[in-house]
Amino acid sequence: MGLLHHPTMVNPLPMPFKLNFSPGKPFALTNHALIRIRGADACAFLQAQCMNDVNRLADGNWQYNGWLNPQGRVMALFYLARSAMDDFCMIVPELPAEPLLASLQRFKFRSRINLAVDSASCAQGLLLAPDSLDRIEAPIREALAVRISGRFADRILSIAPTAAAIDPEALDQWHGLDMLAGWPWLSESQQNRWTPQMLSLERLDAFSLKKGCYPGQEIVARTHYLGKSKRRLQAITGSGMQIDQPLSADGQAFGHVVDVSSAGTFAIAVVNMDAPPTPWRIPTGTEVSPLSD
Repeated sequence: MGLLHHPTMVNPLPMPFKLNFSPGKPFALTNHALIRIRGADACAFLQAQCMNDVNRLADGNWQYNGWLNPQGRVMALFYLARSAMDDFCMIVPELPAEPLLASLQRFKFRSRINLAVDSASCAQGLLLAPDSLDRIEAPIREALAVRISGRFADRILSIAPTAAAIDPEALDQWHGLDMLAGWPWLSESQQNRWTPQMLSLERLDAFSLKKGCYPGQEIVARTHYLGKSKRRLQAITGSGMQIDQPLSADGQAFGHVVDVSSAGTFAIAVVNMDAPPTPWRIPTGTEVSPLSD
């Protein structure tokens, strides 16, 4: 298949780490689960459950999307790709597929759909220079593929029938580019904690305010129209950072780390809108620095 398209996202942040990869060499996205949704009611089911407008998703396209609990808190974030009229794939970073699938199954009711973990396919990543998008190896062209564009590198996320080589360094850089774009990999400890607005997901057009009802929609809409979101996503650099660490200034906590690189040197955190001036610190006393956007 050809590439699935999405509006280009241009990253406004400075580069906090050095890109060092082999262009055009696929690698395994080892912590990305694949869930297939197929059947005559697939689109209607996803439209009723997902926070973004699935009806706007044409065949051969993809979008940032997610699933909320009734209180409007994010349970999962995923790319949603539509390869055909009745064939969708959730590409879910970090979270295990089986619990998410079991939760979705509870809302299937009489919908004519098949929900299943796609264990026969593998998620692959490909890092490219922005001007080399057309020079993609033939095996990737044959796979279901998502293009993710950015200022520092273009990327291809593909679903292929065979696994690519494991490359921890390339995977770390992929993770960093996702964080730079404002796309956190939510671990299980981060589920049901943040609204889409707290994660600044409006920057990625990842949720809809107009499409109608879905779990948590009333909370999301009220937060938007009343302007009551008091927290936002912030990229930070430092050392020794870990998921769920509080951020503090002058002994007062004002944020929490949501996602962090394997080296602990780059992270994204949910912070108060009126975050205090630096220095910011993690519990070890180490100073961390915000990246302006």
